[in-house]
Amino acid sequence: MKALDVLALSFLCGWAMLPLAADEPAASPAPAEQAPAPSQPNQQAAPTLDLSGGQKTPDGQNADVRLLGMEVPLLDPSNDTVAYNGGLFDVGNNAVVRARFEKYLYESPEDSKEVQRYMKKLEAILKLTQKSARSSAEVGSETLLQIGRGLYELGDFPMDGNQSPALAGGIASALAVQYANLKRDKKNEATQKEIDKLVDDTNRMTNYNTGRGTRQVGVKGNTASATTITSNTVKIAQGTKNIGLKEAGIVKNDTDSVAATEMAKLNYQSMIISFLMERRFDHALIGANTFRHIFRDGDTQLKLDENSKASKMFTNLTGTTPTVSALASLAANMRREVDRNMQAVDAQLAQSHLSEATQHLIEAVAVGEYMQSVAAFPLAKRARIAEFWTLRKRTLTALNARDYAKAEDVAKRMKELDSDFDDSLLRSYCAGRKQQSNLELRNAVKALKAGNEEEFNKHITEAGTIWPLNPKLAEGREQLERIDSQDGVLDEFKVLVERGDYRTIYNEQDKFEVVALNPELKAQYKEAITVVSTIDGMLKQLDGAAAQDATMGPCMAYEMLLEQQGNEKYEKDARFRDALARYALGAHDFVQALEAAEACENRGELGSALSNFYRAQCLYPRSEKAGKGVKRVTERILKAKF
Repeated sequence: MKALDVLALSFLCGWAMLPLAADEPAASPAPAEQAPAPSQPNQQAAPTLDLSGGQKTPDGQNADVRLLGMEVPLLDPSNDTVAYNGGLFDVGNNAVVRARFEKYLYESPEDSKEVQRYMKKLEAILKLTQKSARSSAEVGSETLLQIGRGLYELGDFPMDGNQSPALAGGIASALAVQYANLKRDKKNEATQKEIDKLVDDTNRMTNYNTGRGTRQVGVKGNTASATTITSNTVKIAQGTKNIGLKEAGIVKNDTDSVAATEMAKLNYQSMIISFLMERRFDHALIGANTFRHIFRDGDTQLKLDENSKASKMFTNLTGTTPTVSALASLAANMRREVDRNMQAVDAQLAQSHLSEATQHLIEAVAVGEYMQSVAAFPLAKRARIAEFWTLRKRTLTALNARDYAKAEDVAKRMKELDSDFDDSLLRSYCAGRKQQSNLELRNAVKALKAGNEEEFNKHITEAGTIWPLNPKLAEGREQLERIDSQDGVLDEFKVLVERGDYRTIYNEQDKFEVVALNPELKAQYKEAITVVSTIDGMLKQLDGAAAQDATMGPCMAYEMLLEQQGNEKYEKDARFRDALARYALGAHDFVQALEAAEACENRGELGSALSNFYRAQCLYPRSEKAGKGVKRVTERILKAKF
């Protein structure tokens, strides 16, 4: 945000700032405090705005900043957060800001002829105030009266919201105070003339009495003079008393004028600040421009406590002492910044930079909602930003719901609308969270295979907490269901082991994984998986070898399977038996020769047995069974053991 946005938002107390973590309304600002009562005649200090809030920090400083009884939010432009009511809040991510911005997006633009007439009249009045600010005419000049009449006329337009008549009323009230002060001044002038006459009369009578006072009363020729002296003494005393009363009246009138002027300034300044708080920058500028024209004593300083944080805030942000001129400068610059923001929005929309355009429009609406450049923004352009804004909302909703797959899909759509939209942070965050969930699932599977039910429950719960819609969680739920119904599974497993049906256990090993949680059956489960895995591995190798040589391959495979025939666990496996029968059929002549040789050998027909072993060896020269048969029968023949 711009630096001026920081200052403007410091006054926007009407917009409640909500927490980042949740869309819950923050506590409402305190109601506006009553303005201080007018000063009494013996009071010298001028009234000031209470900005302390009454709370102190351990070092004795004000704990917060209050303006007209309302806490002032202070915005940090580096991260768009506001310090308010003891918390940090995101200007662009809270319920109230979103609601007002969405209302603006779907409102009809204020571009009618009536609105244009209103804005022209308002601009004309603003120019008159600039003229009045440079004018040296007396209070109540025709220019100021024209400004007041124009403001009252603006109240007839619905879009004014009765702001202009309120400003006109404030100007009229301030002028009424000035008029009352003028009447008191004229009254004081007349009273001063009366005092001067009384002083002259008193001095004359005093001089008469002083000149006659040395004569003896009662002496012949002095009777009239004594009577006059007595009468003059009474009149002098009465005149002196009247002079004192009239001088006291003048002092009271002067004091009342000072107090009334200070109170009028306070009320008028409060009105200007309230326009700033309501983001009515045109009216704030009009009020500030007419201030010097109404109050002609040259004092434009805001009635703030010099040690208050608000006074320091004005000084730090504007670089000047807090004056009405500073308010005028602030209002004028805010108008300019809002217009520049809207120009930036137009330029960014022209280049389809919707992300930046949306951000600038949020700032413009938050600061200058009532300015013409914002109010007249075309509906078609609002619709483009509304589409992007809706996707942004969906992304936030998906992230709050931890639906990372949906968040990625929405981000992809935002990227399509705005090719410069930077979705890298969002995508990396979603990918990281999904990977975390999958890793927890992997650990859950490992815990299940290790027979650790407690660790399994821990990891499966954490996986669901990280990514509730992880599709792999369905497998975990099935495993949990199997754990819950493990008694039936254990019984079925025992029956299969007793029958030697390891193949069924292997084919449904996910179902029988819960058996591993039982220490007594864990070894049998592993043995069943190992036996079937070994058989499948062996058959896979034999199938590959047999496929390379259609003549000798089946013979080799049959002989290798025949060697395992003594293994009871292998013989009970259906696939092993099927493979043995299949290769026996493929190596029919070789099998027939071996079987005939063994039969002859058992009957003592060694010649025939040797002949069949040789025949088998011819069919498969690498046959160990045929070779051993030839050697064994030959030895018997040579030793004549037949």
